[in-house]
Amino acid sequence: MLVLPSTLKIYNASAGSGKTTFLVINYLYILLKSPYPDEYKRVLALTFTKKASEEMKNRILQCIKEFSNKKVKKEYCFLFNYMTKNLSLTKHQLYQRSEKILSYILHDFYSFSRNISTIDKFTYNIIRSIFSEREIHLEMDTDRFLLKIVENILYKLKNTEKWSNVLIQSSLEKLKKGKNWDLRKELFKIAHVMVEENNFFPIKKMKNFSLENFLKLKNTLIKRTKEFEKQCEKKGKNFFQLLEKASIQEHSFIHLDLPKFFLKLKNGNIFFNPFHERIEKNIQKGIFYSKFFSDLSQKILIEKNRKKIFLLYEETKSIYKKNISNYLLDKLFLKNISILSIIHEIEKEFHSIKNEKKIILNAELNKILYERILGGTFPKIYEKIGTQYKHYFIDEFQDISFLQWQNIKFLVENALSENGSAMIVGDPKQSIYRWRGGDSKQFINLIYSKSNHYKKDIKTIERNFRSYEEIVKFNNLLYQSISKIFHSTIYQDIYTNYKQKIDKKYGGYVEINFIHDSKNYKEHIYSNIKNKIEKLLKQKYVLSDIAILVRNNEEGHFLSEKLVKDGIVVNTSVSLLIKNHLEIQIIINFFYIIAYPHCYQKRVFLIFLLLKNKFIRTKRNHHDFIIKILFLPLDLFLKKILFKKSSLTLKKLYNQSIYNISEKIIESFGLLNKRNSTYIYSFLDFVYRSIKRVGNSVLDFLDYWEFQKEKESIVISDHINAIRIMTIHKSKGLQFPVVLIPFTDWNLFSKEKEKVWINVNPHLYNGLNPIFLEKIDPYFKHIKHDNNIRNFYEDYLSNIKFDNINLLYVATTRSIEQLILFSKLGNDKSVSFYIKNFLCEKKMWNEKKCKYIFGKEKKNS
Repeated sequence: MLVLPSTLKIYNASAGSGKTTFLVINYLYILLKSPYPDEYKRVLALTFTKKASEEMKNRILQCIKEFSNKKVKKEYCFLFNYMTKNLSLTKHQLYQRSEKILSYILHDFYSFSRNISTIDKFTYNIIRSIFSEREIHLEMDTDRFLLKIVENILYKLKNTEKWSNVLIQSSLEKLKKGKNWDLRKELFKIAHVMVEENNFFPIKKMKNFSLENFLKLKNTLIKRTKEFEKQCEKKGKNFFQLLEKASIQEHSFIHLDLPKFFLKLKNGNIFFNPFHERIEKNIQKGIFYSKFFSDLSQKILIEKNRKKIFLLYEETKSIYKKNISNYLLDKLFLKNISILSIIHEIEKEFHSIKNEKKIILNAELNKILYERILGGTFPKIYEKIGTQYKHYFIDEFQDISFLQWQNIKFLVENALSENGSAMIVGDPKQSIYRWRGGDSKQFINLIYSKSNHYKKDIKTIERNFRSYEEIVKFNNLLYQSISKIFHSTIYQDIYTNYKQKIDKKYGGYVEINFIHDSKNYKEHIYSNIKNKIEKLLKQKYVLSDIAILVRNNEEGHFLSEKLVKDGIVVNTSVSLLIKNHLEIQIIINFFYIIAYPHCYQKRVFLIFLLLKNKFIRTKRNHHDFIIKILFLPLDLFLKKILFKKSSLTLKKLYNQSIYNISEKIIESFGLLNKRNSTYIYSFLDFVYRSIKRVGNSVLDFLDYWEFQKEKESIVISDHINAIRIMTIHKSKGLQFPVVLIPFTDWNLFSKEKEKVWINVNPHLYNGLNPIFLEKIDPYFKHIKHDNNIRNFYEDYLSNIKFDNINLLYVATTRSIEQLILFSKLGNDKSVSFYIKNFLCEKKMWNEKKCKYIFGKEKKNS
């Protein structure tokens, strides 16, 4: 008998739709429906974060615990009654089943806990089973591992002639362009590209390219670009030679467009859009001069040479259009080709250290599993799992990477083919992690594509259980308005069809503020934020009710520092970086002086810090004081900059741990006080952790500090009454009574760290395809005749635009009661432009108006 596959249930769950509750209800339904009390062993629930998995476990346990009591608490009555009705059970039967299930879970909590897991942990457990014959450790700190690779590579490269030549050449190329050249950072950057999941497939192809292959390709690209430059230069010279021979003056041409065009080519200015509308229109119509041009002799000369000029222009245009696409790609690829040539060497070092230390990187788990499946070990890995699990729940599907889904879908399809079940929940509007592998197109394709393996049931969870009425209404209208900016019909549909129902929470308040003074914009934003906080406190909100969501750490740091100075307690994990504080800068510079006794630049910087902040007092002129002590032997130098009562000497620092040295520096300069104790202790915690990671070498510590300093922030308890400041990325999945969004004006097309791969003709790149570009050149938009580049560029812009609108969506859907936005008016590349458009559509916009309100503001208590 033919068994028909089950249905894959796909739920599009917008922000605030009670997604976790929905998953818990469906999980409980499977457990309580089954006659087996250990059915949880056959259910696998995969979430994206540890926090989400813990929340799901806790809710499930709490519900089962309540159902197993004869007197169910009031808040669980609705769910209890829902289960009895849908499972056709009596209350007593449901109570008995719950009691039995709870008993089984408590006696085998490991199985229950393991089966509600993050995707990463699930993948790691499979990998562990593959390597069960030998001990393998998971390395979570990718940066530390890559730093070790870089150090090893640097040592080897400096002692190998062929590699030294490559590095010297790379350095010279950068220096010629006036750019700083930090080889360690360049190597670290490429090593990072190699481990990032987004780059898995192209890097896999590029690894096969040896140094000799790269050098050969580099020579090919240089030769090709120079040839094109010579052709352009020649055509430019030909034009001016023609004018000179014919005695035609440059100013005779209309708008001077034609002479300017050829002059740019002659001067090697190739990256511009030469064939703009006006010059093309005039050339095709044969208009070379204005009808008001009065010099008859020049008109006659131009008419006499009209055909030659036209032919030269057409020839030049043909050469330009034929070669400009490849020229652009060649030039961009050449910027990185020297450092990319070391990929093969990095790969060898990568595997060498992994084998030596017996580790695998957390960042490569999905790649390892994917390659094992491709390698034919799929049945061995999945046979046990495939028979163990009958039911699958996958949460936050829009954040799952391509490889993660490829590694899981076999199991899902197998379960569906054997009359099991699978439920996928996600929201493409909340896809904001594309930069780290998250691929919303997985979810979109799952919705729109057909499958031969299973039927699909696609539904939308429409009700918003989080936000009050005015906030839901505002977001519904705003994103339906914004949906028009997308050229992609799929992206457009995602937002056009977005409309949530309100869950009877009447009230709510939305406020949009536009700051017109662009000169002091940041200060005005802060002043408005501070005033708004004071107003909210009068409305009987407490500080912990308020969240400030920022686009990046720089914005968060600015607001945190200002609020702290004004006596407002702030809780943030992203912006109170310890590196920004004077005391930490003094300690770090002291370490640099110990490590590099003759680095006088560090000595000068330290002296300035100490003088400026009155850690040193001198009657001398500061310049004279610096000159007098700067070149002293290190032990004498230390005596001059330390407090006279300090007994710290070089001898006392020898054979000391970095932690002890840090404490002695703090004590000797008197750095610790009530005001800065949080920063000092956070730094000492970093020192303690660094010793465990990189050992007790001052040099290794400083290297580790340079790589970690942008991440190390003050740790503050979540349980204190403080305003939360966090990036929008970190706010995802959270909710707050009041949300303030300052700087709601980011560029829709901003993606500073975006690295891309573009498919090229492999015959033109010695078999290499695709090629790596560190960033997209703005000139891409002008190359409209090349379908490959045009489609690539349009797709690239569409994805970035979608990312940035999603970022706005996540930010504006975190609030429960109040949503306050602050912005300045921007051009059509700014999100604020589309907020203004929305206000125009609603006929609310007024150029003189600064504040727009939806709903009624809460009165002061």
